[in-house]
Amino acid sequence: MLLVGLATASFAAPPNPVPRGPQPGSESWGRGGFHQRFESWLNLSKEQIDKIRELRNRYYVETHDLRYDIRMKHLELEKLFTDPKVDDATLLAKGKELGTLKVKLMEQKARMKVEWRKILTPEQIQKLGEVPRRHHGRWGKR
Repeated sequence: MLLVGLATASFAAPPNPVPRGPQPGSESWGRGGFHQRFESWLNLSKEQIDKIRELRNRYYVETHDLRYDIRMKHLELEKLFTDPKVDDATLLAKGKELGTLKVKLMEQKARMKVEWRKILTPEQIQKLGEVPRRHHGRWGKR
């Protein structure tokens, strides 16, 4: 119950309309930190870096509405979950709606990764398998 209460409180606020940090397409997007190390580790050319950034920016633009819908559906589900009058079927239906949206986002991400992989050379693709285990999630999420 405590976990549900904390989750509800954290998701009850509307999404922050003010973007944080660099935004897709901005000059500072993808610079510094992990991105620079990753780019140099794979020895990406300037052309590859530009193509990857363009692909990533396009992905964020194309999935903006879907990601927003996921956040809103999650908030709806949390609100329903804390309403004692809501029946199980309604909760399950809303959960299924949220799951469907998440699957769509995962499919979009998978397509982006396939396109991203086409930019790399065979040697760079092979080197992806050598990414230290603690960084595996990072290259796929970015």
